[in-house]
Amino acid sequence: MKQSIKLFNFQGTPVYLSLWFLLLFLIFPMTTTIGIFVSVLLHEMGHAWMANRKGYNVYSITIDMLSGAAAIDSNMHDRDSISITASGPITTLLLSIISFIGYTIYPIGFLYELSIINVFLFIFNILPIYPMDGGQIVRSYANLSRNRYQNRRLASWISVVFSALMVIYAISTLSIVLILFGCYFAYISLKELGYFNN
Repeated sequence: MKQSIKLFNFQGTPVYLSLWFLLLFLIFPMTTTIGIFVSVLLHEMGHAWMANRKGYNVYSITIDMLSGAAAIDSNMHDRDSISITASGPITTLLLSIISFIGYTIYPIGFLYELSIINVFLFIFNILPIYPMDGGQIVRSYANLSRNRYQNRRLASWISVVFSALMVIYAISTLSIVLILFGCYFAYISLKELGYFNN
C-alpha cells in the first residue's frame, strides 16, 4: 500500500501503518502517540477477529493518522455486521478497564494515559453518528427492521443531530478537529437524506 509500511499479519491479515501517523509524534508526547497507536490497533483487530469468527474475509488493517480501518468483506448480513462493528468499541472498553486496573497495581503514567485515551475513544466511537461504529450499528438495526426505508432515514437524522451536538460542544471547547469531524459527519448523513445531491 502506498505511503504505508507493513507491520505484521494478524490471523493472516496484513496490518499496515500509514506514514502520516508518524506526524503525531510531532504533535503529541511520545507516550500519548504510542497509546493512540496501541488503542486504534487493538480496536481494529477486534473488528477483524470477530469478522474472522463469522467467516468473512478481512483484507487488511490500516492505522492512519486520525483513524483506523479494517477492510472487511462488504457482503455481510446486517445481523453479523452488528456484532462485528460492536467488537471494536468492546475491545476499546476492555482495554480501558484493563489498563486502569494495571495502573492501580503498577502506578505507571502510561497505563493511566492509555486508560483515558480508550475512555475517550469508546465514548466518541459509540455515538450514533455515521460512519462511526455507533452509527453503523444503528443503521444495521434499521436495515433489519420491517420499515427499512423509514428507519434508515431516522438513523440518518439521528446522526445529523448528534453531529450538530458534537459541533456545538467542539465550539464551546475550541476544538478545531472535532468541529471538522462533526461537520463532515453531518454532511455525510445529510447527503444520504438527499441534500447536497445534484
